[in-house]
Amino acid sequence: MLSAATFLAVRSSVVDQAPKNVMANIESRIVKGAGGWNACYHNRVYGPRTAAARRANPDSIISSMAYDVSNGPVRVSGFTWPKYWSLSLYQQNSSNYFVTNDSQLEQSEFNFVIAKEGDKQSVSGGTIVTSPTDKGIMLIRRFASREADMPAIIENQNAMYCGPA
Repeated sequence: MLSAATFLAVRSSVVDQAPKNVMANIESRIVKGAGGWNACYHNRVYGPRTAAARRANPDSIISSMAYDVSNGPVRVSGFTWPKYWSLSLYQQNSSNYFVTNDSQLEQSEFNFVIAKEGDKQSVSGGTIVTSPTDKGIMLIRRFASREADMPAIIENQNAMYCGPA
């Protein structure tokens, strides 16, 4: 009986911890590429990449940010991409808790503020999204139908802001 209880406790701990470990690894790579937390990190390569992780959709050009709202809200703003644009937020256990895309927005400009529950009142401007955890990941996907789209996508990426609200 004790061995069964021990097995279940260890299994539960491993199952609970595994997604957090995966997210910590992804956050670490984004932080390294972006130069810190709450900073944009952009893919600027069209199509499949050699000697790199495979992407589910090589025609999706991704901007990412590893965010940390423990010291205050974080803003992500810019302009959507006309061929397809989406923003997804993931909490630290890898669960997706927010997603929107260009067809759901009333305009091409976006302005989201990621905040902890207690920080929402200190934010001005933007759509507030409450993060269930202090740290997480933001992904923005843009569809590139051809390599010739890349200069305009890079310009779109450069117009983004990721940082303190």
